[in-house]
Amino acid sequence: MKYSILGTNGFLSTAIAQYCNDKGYELDMYGLDKPTEHKYDNFHKVDLMDADLDCSKLLSSDVVIYAIGAGIQSNLKENYNLIYNLNVTVPVLICNKLKELDYKGRFITFGSVFEMGETEEKRFFTEMDLLTSTCPAPNDYTVSKRMLSKFVASYKHDFIHWHFYIPTIYGERENPQRLIPYTVHAIRNGEELHFTSGDQTRQYIYVHEVPRMIALAIEQNLPSGLYNIEGKETMTVKEIVTKIHHFMGKETPKGCFGSAQRTDTGMKYLALDGTRLRNATGFKATFNLTDVIDRYLN
Repeated sequence: MKYSILGTNGFLSTAIAQYCNDKGYELDMYGLDKPTEHKYDNFHKVDLMDADLDCSKLLSSDVVIYAIGAGIQSNLKENYNLIYNLNVTVPVLICNKLKELDYKGRFITFGSVFEMGETEEKRFFTEMDLLTSTCPAPNDYTVSKRMLSKFVASYKHDFIHWHFYIPTIYGERENPQRLIPYTVHAIRNGEELHFTSGDQTRQYIYVHEVPRMIALAIEQNLPSGLYNIEGKETMTVKEIVTKIHHFMGKETPKGCFGSAQRTDTGMKYLALDGTRLRNATGFKATFNLTDVIDRYLN
């Protein structure tokens, strides 16, 4: 089995690459910088903004994964041109080049639960809910991901293309400014915590569940299409912060909620219905947050 991953040193791409290492798969990596936290067979230094991107080397891979995204972390203040290029233009270009080159393997891209937009509906959303949502989009990241999903759902191709909508992914390598590592490290260091009101609900999945799901998709010969990866837990920010405090033997401090502002608070309830993927592959997330908090501390 040979994998090619476009995007090096990203949170999700590293988790998938580490899975390939564990399984002994051949692995090619494409990006600007060499991978630092896993082994690989070949590294191809490429500028993914290059309109003449050479995709011919991908043809020998059983699985090609586009694991690049921009605009996910609002605090990075990424340029909107970068967001639309990396989230839409480049994956569309690769899709069309693979089609022209008569690729025979499996191509994987990722959507996001954020594509649902600013909704207060409290239910698990289907793939069609996300694809057809007209709820207000709070940022360019949401708009760009919607654009890619609509392209994937519409274009014609002969190779297998899976487009997986993902909920909030977490794990010990994630950006330290994100909710879970921020909370864990502040508690450990006795630092003051600041959150939004904490009422928004999010679905969570441990990042290392994703490569296991991909393996099941390959094993079960999953047809092309859009699929939700349903997370194990769906909680409000208040609930997840409280759970982390209790796990670490602390009480949640009074006054920490409502003292911070974020752009995603209008998206009150974001959770995926993974029935379609579960019925096709048997995939079901298994990790709870409390199973892995110790890994953040180590």
